[in-house]
Amino acid sequence: MTTVLDEDAKVRIQTACAMLVAHYGHLADQREHRAFAELFAPDGEWIRPGMHMRGRDEIFSFMDARPAQAFTRHVVGSIYIEPIDADHAHGLSYTTVYRERNFQGKLPVPLAQPEMVVDYRDEYLRLQGRWYIRKRHATVIFSDKA
Repeated sequence: MTTVLDEDAKVRIQTACAMLVAHYGHLADQREHRAFAELFAPDGEWIRPGMHMRGRDEIFSFMDARPAQAFTRHVVGSIYIEPIDADHAHGLSYTTVYRERNFQGKLPVPLAQPEMVVDYRDEYLRLQGRWYIRKRHATVIFSDKA
């Protein structure tokens, strides 16, 4: 039997999942790699061009291997979340990534064009009352290396 969600339930789901998307960018930029990996379900997947990570340990290891001198900002927008039921949702968001590869600790960083614009297609899952990213599929739409 399918449960119909009322508008309040839909808004709560949309808000919780949108906060995951925002937190993803903040934690990546702040280099909080363990907390970043914890945004994903225990068996969560992150699919990037040329790479498919499964589970929090793989995601953490990838993030923790990023060069220490890299400085990033993930500017997240156009977040759309579609609740499926009380424990599942899917969504789409766009992220513009700025990166300074050799940050010397001085702000402001000289502004260059964004490194890339990424579309994220997500599946979200609620476990024990908490929302997680179940699967995140990244597609690079614009790239400074194209």
